Amino acid sequence: MLRAVTLCVALFSFPLFQNSFSTASAQTVLTGKASFYATKFGGRRTANGEKLHHDSMTCAHRTLPFGTRLRVKNPANGREVIVRVNDRGPFVRGRIVDLSRAAAHKLGIIAQGIAVVEVERLNEKKTKPKTIPFLLDEDETELPELEIIGTAPMYGEWLDRMKERNSLPSEELKADSVFNVKP
Repeated sequence: MLRAVTLCVALFSFPLFQNSFSTASAQTVLTGKASFYATKFGGRRTANGEKLHHDSMTCAHRTLPFGTRLRVKNPANGREVIVRVNDRGPFVRGRIVDLSRAAAHKLGIIAQGIAVVEVERLNEKKTKPKTIPFLLDEDETELPELEIIGTAPMYGEWLDRMKERNSLPSEELKADSVFNVKP
């Protein structure tokens, strides 16, 4: 009897368990309002410590980790940009992202001020380049020739000073009153 109950529970809960993983791994697109930073905020520090540059492709999001890349699409005109989260906000109801001025310009929302956008979190594996972004000529890949002149003069000078004093650093530490602790 116990086996039958366990088997039924396992069979009925397996599809639910499987669906919870598939929905978590699927890319979700959030729809909401986007705004952009006013020009007076240029040069100020963002939440992750960077300076806000209006020409960078960055954004603010309330909860996503810093460095997360997002695809933001303006469904009204079909334009889309990829931005990186480097700040927290916006803290206005209904808004899901605060864009840099350059990102807002590319999306075509500067004149509106606020626009409805679709935001999708990108999978980091998809956004990283799989190849080297540029190729070097074979001549450029050679290591430069280095010429070593002399030896380490500072160590030699230090050793000479220690010999003149007739002591080693460990003996100096033992003789120092700071390290001599008497019970």
